[in-house]
Amino acid sequence: MSTIPVDVSPETYERLQDQARKVGKSPGVLIREFLEEALDSEMQVQPRTAREVLEAAGRARPLSETLRRKIIPGVTLEEVRQSLTQADGSSLSDIVLEQRGPKS
Repeated sequence: MSTIPVDVSPETYERLQDQARKVGKSPGVLIREFLEEALDSEMQVQPRTAREVLEAAGRARPLSETLRRKIIPGVTLEEVRQSLTQADGSSLSDIVLEQRGPKS
């Protein structure tokens, strides 16, 4: 078995000792069990989608109810892309870049 030294604050170590005493184990055994449980549960977690990662990072948020009501049931992404390709005017990317203004 390998040994890994872990530095924790005195407060954390005290809490660890209290918890270990409550369950009748040594702090080292308790930490090993915590690590094993954490690693086992991590393996069972489904991969997150890009949306979930962005939402967790505060970079995206779920659609508002107003926007959700505008979704047309049964319309595929391909149909939307086709419609946007045929639309006149600037592309969405060009509009966004124009609204951002020049880079500083």
